Amino acid sequence: MADKKKKCPPVGAPGWMCTFADMMSLLLCFFVLLLSFANMDETKFEEVAGSLEKAFGTQRDRPLLGTPMGQEMISKEFAGQPIDLTVQIQIVQEMADEMKDGLVEVEEDENGITVRVKESVAFDSGRAVIKPRFRKVLDKLGKLFAKMNVDIEVSGHTDNTPLKKKGEYVSNWGLSTARAVNVVEYWVKRYKIASRRLSAVGYADGHPLTSNGTAVGRAKNRRVEFKVHGKGGGESAFEGFDPLTE
Repeated sequence: MADKKKKCPPVGAPGWMCTFADMMSLLLCFFVLLLSFANMDETKFEEVAGSLEKAFGTQRDRPLLGTPMGQEMISKEFAGQPIDLTVQIQIVQEMADEMKDGLVEVEEDENGITVRVKESVAFDSGRAVIKPRFRKVLDKLGKLFAKMNVDIEVSGHTDNTPLKKKGEYVSNWGLSTARAVNVVEYWVKRYKIASRRLSAVGYADGHPLTSNGTAVGRAKNRRVEFKVHGKGGGESAFEGFDPLTE
């Protein structure tokens, strides 16, 4: 049987290709004309561009002006460091009796422990002489602080009542400062606590706990505070500990 002759494809592109290419060119020109006549909303465009930039993590190089400067590693609102759990427990246990009697308050925060003593326990009105009952509290704390690696800020606080003109101190500033200084000097002399670990400050009526509008509020604001800061940190000293039941 004789071999059939193979048919070769026609030379050049098929006839329909020319028509298809003309149609695509016309469509391209049509969309270019539409785009040229359109008004672009710049605000919306910037919003869309910003969203895409965030979505795809686009980064831009920013010029660095000046020499790189280090930043503080410790917040200005956080002068000290949290104290160790063992130190916290010892302070709370040592003040348990005074806390039961309502003479002393012990408060914990992220900076350490604040021991708060009422003025009626610490000093007579308008005076800065340490009362015998307050001396017992200072002896308990002084023995602890002498053995601990902690820093203590002693602060005196008053209410907003002006002092008598014939009194020993002219203003509440002098009275609150004198009280704090007397406490620090008592510890330095009796328990040899290093001066670099102690500080004394008088706030007068500048840091009230409550309003001075009532007698109860003024009595609460008259106080001496010991802010104890140290090294370390960790768990709370008050978790699982109740001084009223120990």
